[in-house]
Amino acid sequence: MSPRPPHVPKGARPTSLSLSVEDRAALSWIQLARENRRSDRKTLNDILVDGLWLLAEKEGKTRQEILAMLPPPAPIEAVQGNVREMPKKPNRKRPT
Repeated sequence: MSPRPPHVPKGARPTSLSLSVEDRAALSWIQLARENRRSDRKTLNDILVDGLWLLAEKEGKTRQEILAMLPPPAPIEAVQGNVREMPKKPNRKRPT
């Protein structure tokens, strides 16, 4: 069995949302509809992100225009060659 591919991009940060009963019911209905048509994007995160981009396009901004507004990513620093991991000590049970 292969692992499930990640649904959240690497740069994503967790947020907190407050949803009413009606909001949760709507999300549940969308999840069921997507499961019935065997969509890969049926998680809560996928549904909210799809809705966000749909609203952004409705307001007049495409994904490419929003990405162009972001600052360029910081350069990745090279890893030092002399850094090494320390081995873990074996788990020893204490005599009782």
